[in-house]
Amino acid sequence: MNKFNDNSPKYRLLAILKLLIESPNQYTKVMLETKFNIGKDAITSDFEELKDAGFDVQYDKKYRYAIVPNKPMEHLEDMLFFTEAEKEILLDALANNAKASEKRTKRMQEKLNTIYDVSKLGSSLFSRTFLSKANLLEQAKQEKKIVKLINYRSTNSSEVTDRLVEPFQVSVKEDILHAFEVEKKAIRHFRISRIERVELQDADWQYETQHYVTATDPFRIVNDHKVRVHIRLKVGGYNELIERFPLTQAYLQPSANELGVYDFECNVNEKFFGLTNFILGYHEHIVEIIEPESLIEHIRRHIVKINF
Repeated sequence: MNKFNDNSPKYRLLAILKLLIESPNQYTKVMLETKFNIGKDAITSDFEELKDAGFDVQYDKKYRYAIVPNKPMEHLEDMLFFTEAEKEILLDALANNAKASEKRTKRMQEKLNTIYDVSKLGSSLFSRTFLSKANLLEQAKQEKKIVKLINYRSTNSSEVTDRLVEPFQVSVKEDILHAFEVEKKAIRHFRISRIERVELQDADWQYETQHYVTATDPFRIVNDHKVRVHIRLKVGGYNELIERFPLTQAYLQPSANELGVYDFECNVNEKFFGLTNFILGYHEHIVEIIEPESLIEHIRRHIVKINF
Protein backbone atom coordinates (compact mmCIF):
# COMPACT_ATOMS: atom_id res chain seq x y z
CA MET A 1 0.00 0.00 0.00
CA ASN A 2 1.32 3.47 -0.92
CA LYS A 3 2.23 5.43 2.19
CA PHE A 4 1.19 8.69 0.55
CA ASN A 5 -2.47 7.92 -0.21
CA ASP A 6 -3.57 9.78 2.91
CA ASN A 7 -4.03 13.53 2.24
CA SER A 8 -3.53 14.66 5.84
CA PRO A 9 -0.93 17.47 6.23
CA LYS A 10 1.91 15.22 7.43
CA TYR A 11 1.42 12.63 4.70
CA ARG A 12 1.05 15.33 2.06
CA LEU A 13 4.28 16.99 3.19
CA LEU A 14 6.08 13.69 2.80
CA ALA A 15 4.53 13.18 -0.62
CA ILE A 16 5.49 16.66 -1.85
CA LEU A 17 9.05 16.25 -0.63
CA LYS A 18 9.26 12.86 -2.34
CA LEU A 19 7.96 14.33 -5.62
CA LEU A 20 10.40 17.24 -5.59
CA ILE A 21 13.31 14.90 -4.93
CA GLU A 22 12.41 12.20 -7.43
CA SER A 23 10.87 14.47 -10.12
CA PRO A 24 12.77 17.76 -9.94
CA ASN A 25 11.53 20.75 -11.97
CA GLN A 26 8.33 19.01 -13.07
CA TYR A 27 5.77 20.56 -10.72
CA THR A 28 4.63 24.14 -10.20
CA LYS A 29 2.76 25.18 -7.04
CA VAL A 30 -0.49 25.28 -9.02
CA MET A 31 0.09 21.73 -10.26
CA LEU A 32 0.71 20.55 -6.70
CA GLU A 33 -2.43 22.32 -5.48
CA THR A 34 -4.43 20.44 -8.10
CA LYS A 35 -2.72 17.12 -7.44
CA PHE A 36 -3.41 17.20 -3.71
CA ASN A 37 -6.71 19.10 -3.94
CA ILE A 38 -5.59 21.88 -1.59
CA GLY A 39 -5.60 25.67 -1.60
CA LYS A 40 -2.86 28.23 -2.17
CA ASP A 41 -2.38 28.85 1.57
CA ALA A 42 -1.83 25.16 2.27
CA ILE A 43 0.84 24.69 -0.42
CA THR A 44 2.61 27.88 0.71
CA SER A 45 2.62 26.55 4.27
CA ASP A 46 4.04 23.22 3.07
CA PHE A 47 6.90 24.95 1.24
CA GLU A 48 7.67 26.99 4.39
CA GLU A 49 7.79 23.75 6.40
CA LEU A 50 10.33 22.30 3.97
CA LYS A 51 12.47 25.44 4.07
CA ASP A 52 12.36 25.56 7.89
CA ALA A 53 13.53 21.97 7.92
CA GLY A 54 16.68 22.97 6.03
CA PHE A 55 15.71 21.74 2.55
CA ASP A 56 16.90 23.94 -0.31
CA VAL A 57 13.75 24.50 -2.39
CA GLN A 58 14.37 26.20 -5.74
CA TYR A 59 12.47 26.79 -8.99
CA ASP A 60 13.38 27.25 -12.65
CA LYS A 61 12.29 29.94 -15.16
CA LYS A 62 8.86 28.29 -15.49
CA TYR A 63 8.37 28.19 -11.68
CA ARG A 64 8.75 24.42 -11.51
CA TYR A 65 10.16 23.38 -8.16
CA ALA A 66 12.89 21.01 -7.02
CA ILE A 67 14.83 20.07 -3.91
CA VAL A 68 18.50 20.89 -4.43
CA PRO A 69 20.47 18.39 -2.34
CA ASN A 70 23.75 19.22 -0.66
CA LYS A 71 24.77 15.61 -1.18
CA PRO A 72 23.31 12.60 -2.99
CA MET A 73 20.01 11.61 -1.37
CA GLU A 74 18.32 8.25 -1.24
CA HIS A 75 14.58 7.93 -1.70
CA LEU A 76 12.67 9.46 1.18
CA GLU A 77 10.93 6.22 2.11
CA ASP A 78 14.26 4.42 2.43
CA MET A 79 15.52 7.09 4.82
CA LEU A 80 12.47 7.48 7.05
CA PHE A 81 10.61 4.18 7.17
CA PHE A 82 11.24 0.60 8.14
CA THR A 83 9.88 -1.94 5.71
CA GLU A 84 7.41 -4.47 7.12
CA ALA A 85 10.14 -7.14 7.03
CA GLU A 86 12.60 -4.89 8.91
CA LYS A 87 9.95 -4.04 11.48
CA GLU A 88 9.14 -7.71 12.11
CA ILE A 89 12.83 -8.57 12.51
CA LEU A 90 13.28 -5.83 15.10
CA LEU A 91 10.14 -6.77 17.02
CA ASP A 92 11.14 -10.42 17.01
CA ALA A 93 14.61 -9.52 18.29
CA LEU A 94 13.08 -7.51 21.13
CA ALA A 95 10.68 -10.30 22.07
CA ASN A 96 13.51 -12.83 22.28
CA ASN A 97 16.02 -10.62 24.09
CA ALA A 98 16.63 -12.41 27.37
CA LYS A 99 18.58 -9.45 28.80
CA ALA A 100 15.68 -7.02 28.57
CA SER A 101 12.94 -6.92 31.17
CA GLU A 102 9.33 -7.43 30.06
CA LYS A 103 8.51 -3.82 30.88
CA ARG A 104 11.47 -2.44 28.93
CA THR A 105 10.78 -4.72 25.96
CA LYS A 106 7.16 -3.57 25.82
CA ARG A 107 8.22 0.08 25.99
CA MET A 108 10.74 -0.38 23.16
CA GLN A 109 8.11 -2.12 21.05
CA GLU A 110 5.75 0.81 21.58
CA LYS A 111 8.47 3.24 20.51
CA LEU A 112 9.19 1.20 17.40
CA ASN A 113 5.52 1.12 16.46
CA THR A 114 5.27 4.88 16.96
CA ILE A 115 8.31 5.51 14.75
CA TYR A 116 6.97 3.19 12.08
CA ASP A 117 3.48 4.70 12.12
CA VAL A 118 4.16 8.16 10.72
CA SER A 119 0.52 9.11 11.26
CA LYS A 120 1.37 9.57 14.94
CA LEU A 121 4.03 12.13 14.12
CA GLY A 122 3.46 15.81 13.40
CA SER A 123 5.09 17.95 10.75
CA SER A 124 7.86 18.63 13.31
CA LEU A 125 9.25 15.33 12.01
CA PHE A 126 11.29 17.46 9.58
CA SER A 127 11.91 20.60 11.60
CA ARG A 128 15.42 20.68 13.00
CA THR A 129 14.91 24.25 14.20
CA PHE A 130 11.67 23.32 15.99
CA LEU A 131 13.26 20.37 17.78
CA SER A 132 16.29 22.47 18.70
CA LYS A 133 14.06 25.06 20.36
CA ALA A 134 12.04 22.37 22.13
CA ASN A 135 15.20 20.69 23.43
CA LEU A 136 16.56 23.95 24.82
CA LEU A 137 13.23 24.72 26.49
CA GLU A 138 13.19 21.24 28.01
CA GLN A 139 16.74 21.77 29.29
CA ALA A 140 15.71 25.05 30.90
CA LYS A 141 12.73 23.32 32.50
CA GLN A 142 14.93 20.58 33.96
CA GLU A 143 17.51 23.08 35.24
CA LYS A 144 14.82 25.56 36.37
CA LYS A 145 16.37 28.39 34.38
CA ILE A 146 14.84 31.46 32.76
CA VAL A 147 14.94 31.67 28.95
CA LYS A 148 14.52 34.52 26.51
CA LEU A 149 12.15 33.88 23.63
CA ILE A 150 13.69 35.88 20.80
CA ASN A 151 11.32 37.55 18.31
CA TYR A 152 8.13 35.83 19.41
CA ARG A 153 5.39 36.43 16.81
CA SER A 154 2.16 37.02 18.70
CA THR A 155 -1.10 36.63 16.79
CA ASN A 156 -3.15 38.29 19.52
CA SER A 157 -1.09 41.50 19.70
CA SER A 158 0.31 41.35 16.14
CA GLU A 159 3.73 42.20 17.61
CA VAL A 160 7.16 40.63 17.44
CA THR A 161 8.89 40.91 20.81
CA ASP A 162 11.36 39.21 23.13
CA ARG A 163 9.92 37.52 26.24
CA LEU A 164 11.67 36.46 29.47
CA VAL A 165 9.92 33.36 30.79
CA GLU A 166 10.18 30.41 33.16
CA PRO A 167 9.33 27.36 30.98
CA PHE A 168 7.66 24.65 33.07
CA GLN A 169 5.83 22.52 30.50
CA VAL A 170 6.94 21.79 26.91
CA SER A 171 4.25 20.10 24.81
CA VAL A 172 5.94 19.29 21.51
CA LYS A 173 2.98 17.42 20.03
CA GLU A 174 0.66 20.37 20.68
CA ASP A 175 3.31 22.98 19.76
CA ILE A 176 2.70 24.70 23.11
CA LEU A 177 5.06 26.12 25.73
CA HIS A 178 3.53 26.69 29.18
CA ALA A 179 5.56 29.37 30.91
CA PHE A 180 5.51 32.08 33.55
CA GLU A 181 6.29 35.45 31.96
CA VAL A 182 8.61 37.35 34.30
CA GLU A 183 7.73 40.91 33.27
CA LYS A 184 3.95 40.43 33.37
CA LYS A 185 4.14 38.06 36.34
CA ALA A 186 1.52 35.75 34.87
CA ILE A 187 1.10 32.38 33.18
CA ARG A 188 1.40 32.64 29.42
CA HIS A 189 1.24 30.07 26.64
CA PHE A 190 3.37 30.30 23.50
CA ARG A 191 3.46 28.45 20.20
CA ILE A 192 6.96 27.00 19.94
CA SER A 193 6.86 27.37 16.15
CA ARG A 194 6.38 31.15 16.53
CA ILE A 195 9.61 31.58 18.51
CA GLU A 196 12.53 32.57 16.29
CA ARG A 197 15.06 31.16 18.74
CA VAL A 198 15.56 30.43 22.44
CA GLU A 199 18.36 31.80 24.62
CA LEU A 200 19.12 30.11 27.93
CA GLN A 201 19.75 32.62 30.74
CA ASP A 202 21.86 32.28 33.90
CA ALA A 203 19.00 33.38 36.16
CA ASP A 204 17.03 30.75 38.12
CA TRP A 205 13.25 30.54 38.45
CA GLN A 206 11.68 32.86 41.00
CA TYR A 207 7.96 32.05 40.67
CA GLU A 208 7.80 28.25 40.71
CA THR A 209 4.93 28.24 43.22
CA GLN A 210 2.76 30.00 40.64
CA HIS A 211 3.31 27.46 37.88
CA TYR A 212 0.36 25.33 36.78
CA VAL A 213 -0.61 23.54 33.56
CA THR A 214 -3.95 23.86 31.78
CA ALA A 215 -5.14 21.84 28.80
CA THR A 216 -5.31 23.22 25.26
CA ASP A 217 -8.40 23.15 23.07
CA PRO A 218 -8.40 21.73 19.49
CA PHE A 219 -7.16 25.11 18.24
CA ARG A 220 -4.11 24.84 20.53
CA ILE A 221 -5.35 27.69 22.71
CA VAL A 222 -4.93 27.41 26.47
CA ASN A 223 -7.74 28.89 28.52
CA ASP A 224 -9.22 27.96 31.89
CA HIS A 225 -12.65 29.07 30.69
CA LYS A 226 -14.14 27.10 27.81
CA VAL A 227 -17.52 27.04 26.09
CA ARG A 228 -19.17 24.32 24.03
CA VAL A 229 -19.71 24.98 20.34
CA HIS A 230 -21.74 23.12 17.73
CA ILE A 231 -21.23 23.99 14.08
CA ARG A 232 -22.45 22.18 10.96
CA LEU A 233 -20.02 22.11 8.03
CA LYS A 234 -20.02 21.15 4.38
CA VAL A 235 -17.38 18.76 3.06
CA GLY A 236 -15.14 21.71 2.11
CA GLY A 237 -15.39 23.05 5.65
CA TYR A 238 -14.51 19.65 7.06
CA ASN A 239 -11.41 19.48 4.84
CA GLU A 240 -10.27 23.03 5.62
CA LEU A 241 -10.81 22.63 9.38
CA ILE A 242 -8.73 19.47 9.78
CA GLU A 243 -6.17 20.86 7.32
CA ARG A 244 -5.46 23.88 9.50
CA PHE A 245 -6.31 22.44 12.91
CA PRO A 246 -5.65 18.66 12.83
CA LEU A 247 -6.74 18.18 16.46
CA THR A 248 -10.32 19.10 15.50
CA GLN A 249 -10.73 15.85 13.58
CA ALA A 250 -11.55 13.99 16.80
CA TYR A 251 -14.64 16.19 17.25
CA LEU A 252 -16.10 15.90 13.74
CA GLN A 253 -18.85 13.42 12.90
CA PRO A 254 -20.96 12.90 9.75
CA SER A 255 -24.47 14.26 10.14
CA ALA A 256 -27.07 11.58 10.80
CA ASN A 257 -29.70 13.50 8.83
CA GLU A 258 -27.91 15.10 5.87
CA LEU A 259 -25.40 13.64 3.42
CA GLY A 260 -22.21 15.66 2.96
CA VAL A 261 -22.65 17.58 6.21
CA TYR A 262 -20.48 17.24 9.34
CA ASP A 263 -21.12 18.22 12.96
CA PHE A 264 -18.27 19.83 14.89
CA GLU A 265 -18.96 19.73 18.64
CA CYS A 266 -16.44 20.41 21.40
CA ASN A 267 -15.29 22.80 24.12
CA VAL A 268 -13.16 25.72 22.91
CA ASN A 269 -11.60 28.80 24.49
CA GLU A 270 -14.17 31.42 25.51
CA LYS A 271 -12.68 34.07 23.21
CA PHE A 272 -13.00 31.74 20.19
CA PHE A 273 -9.38 32.25 19.08
CA GLY A 274 -8.64 30.10 16.04
CA LEU A 275 -12.28 29.29 15.43
CA THR A 276 -13.07 32.94 14.62
CA ASN A 277 -10.51 33.08 11.80
CA PHE A 278 -11.76 29.79 10.42
CA ILE A 279 -15.41 30.90 10.35
CA LEU A 280 -14.62 34.28 8.77
CA GLY A 281 -12.25 32.78 6.21
CA TYR A 282 -14.39 29.81 5.19
CA HIS A 283 -17.95 30.97 5.85
CA GLU A 284 -19.11 29.61 2.50
CA HIS A 285 -18.41 26.10 3.82
CA ILE A 286 -20.47 26.55 6.99
CA VAL A 287 -24.06 25.32 7.02
CA GLU A 288 -25.05 26.67 10.43
CA ILE A 289 -23.71 27.79 13.80
CA ILE A 290 -26.06 26.03 16.20
CA GLU A 291 -24.55 27.08 19.52
CA PRO A 292 -23.67 29.03 21.54
CA GLU A 293 -25.45 32.31 20.92
CA SER A 294 -22.33 34.11 22.18
CA LEU A 295 -20.37 32.73 19.21
CA ILE A 296 -22.98 34.00 16.75
CA GLU A 297 -22.87 37.47 18.32
CA HIS A 298 -19.05 37.35 18.39
CA ILE A 299 -18.92 36.66 14.64
CA ARG A 300 -21.44 39.41 13.91
CA ARG A 301 -19.29 41.94 15.79
CA HIS A 302 -16.23 40.91 13.79
CA ILE A 303 -18.05 41.17 10.47
CA VAL A 304 -18.99 44.78 11.25
CA LYS A 305 -15.32 45.61 11.87
CA ILE A 306 -14.15 44.33 8.47
CA ASN A 307 -13.01 47.16 6.18
CA PHE A 308 -13.90 46.83 2.49
